[in-house]
Amino acid sequence: MIRTFFARLAKILNDFLLHPVRVFVTCLALVAAGLILDGSLFRLWRLDRDSHDLNNRMKILRKETQLLDEKIKQAKDPNFLEIEAREKFDLANEGDLIFVFSDEE
Repeated sequence: MIRTFFARLAKILNDFLLHPVRVFVTCLALVAAGLILDGSLFRLWRLDRDSHDLNNRMKILRKETQLLDEKIKQAKDPNFLEIEAREKFDLANEGDLIFVFSDEE
């Protein structure tokens, strides 16, 4: 009984090995299953996603840096500094007309 089992198994294996396409497909399936079960494929996908996220973040930071550089250039202009001081600290030049409103009704 055991002999016939192994004889039948040997015949099935021999028939299988005579078809190279079947062997190739089976090997590919085993490699894919190994990558999925090992988690390597998931780690690779996650690294790719993280790479895209970091690239997007770098683009945003480059734009912010460019805006800050423009503000630095503006801050070197005395007229810009004067306008900012007037707006932030409620300052006025000589000869400016100032209105004062009371909160009482």
